[in-house]
Amino acid sequence: MIFILFIIFLVGFFLSWNLITNKKWSNIIGISFGLLIIISIGLMIGNYHNHLGMEKKTTTQTTSFTSVNDQANMLLYKKIGQTNNKVIIYKKNKQQKKPTVTPAVDTTNEIKQGGTSNQLVTKKQDWVYKNSFYKFFFMFAQKESFIKRTNTFHVKSGYMVFTPEQAKAFGQAMKQQAAQMKKSQQNPQAQQQTAASGKQFVTAKMQQAMAENPKMSQADQAKLQKKAMSDFKAQMQAKVQKQMEQKAMDQALRVK
Repeated sequence: MIFILFIIFLVGFFLSWNLITNKKWSNIIGISFGLLIIISIGLMIGNYHNHLGMEKKTTTQTTSFTSVNDQANMLLYKKIGQTNNKVIIYKKNKQQKKPTVTPAVDTTNEIKQGGTSNQLVTKKQDWVYKNSFYKFFFMFAQKESFIKRTNTFHVKSGYMVFTPEQAKAFGQAMKQQAAQMKKSQQNPQAQQQTAASGKQFVTAKMQQAMAENPKMSQADQAKLQKKAMSDFKAQMQAKVQKQMEQKAMDQALRVK
């Protein structure tokens, strides 16, 4: 609209000096149109350089994300040059095949660990018109535009945050740890210790159950014993896995 008014004022200014024969009215109308031209130019400059009629609008969106690695809970990041900023590599859901990489231009990416769930909080700031009048008035002038974006990744406990190089080192270290663990489990002494721990675990579970239900049938006792042994194996496996991941993570974090 401002451009249309500018053209109208320009035409009016030209016609007032060339078609109006009365010099007094020609001067009055010509000066008036001249002032309107100056005002319209000032408004356009204010809109282009100072976003006249516009305001900053911030929108916040919260979404979930999952591990970029199918075998381990992991989030990747990569630093950009010598700056403190970085891009984050993640997956929006488990079905996603190709990971998502956050933008780097006009975008700040942050990672906060120790959360209860994986949440991506995106704050996006844009220049928008204050109301429909300004939007119509500056229709062909400044467009609504993007300013900046901040992505904050709230990572739940148990997730590892690596660079791609560290993730590669972690994978190699896990293979080494698995080989060492397999070798140690074949040791007769280690097998005896595991068997003794398993027997102790099952006995404690059975004693507790029998104290609560002294009349438990032989069949139920057999089922409970089987379940207790299964629980012991699951706990041992989880414990071993955690130890392996911790050792592999310590090795990976040494990679810069």
